[in-house]
Amino acid sequence: MKSVSEWQKAFKTAAGRKFPNSGWGESERVTSIQKQLDDVKAALEVERGARQSDDHAHQDPNHRIGALIADVLIFAEERGVDVENELEKVLAWFEGKSGD
Repeated sequence: MKSVSEWQKAFKTAAGRKFPNSGWGESERVTSIQKQLDDVKAALEVERGARQSDDHAHQDPNHRIGALIADVLIFAEERGVDVENELEKVLAWFEGKSGD
């Protein structure tokens, strides 16, 4: 199984191959992440029957969650974030082991 940092690198590399010279900066990546999150919400609404959509992005909420995570990992790689370290900090906060 890949570590989080391996996933970061793999997604960043794959995104670079699929979209060479995209020129995206932080603003574009954050917009993309927001769109992915909106797609998760829409897919959940379609799944519950509260919304109808023929959009491919709204048919499988689990896939949309995966796409959202991939976009976040690409962003983390672009920023040079040690996600595993940050996840440890966040887990400590959830477990009440941190003063943050």
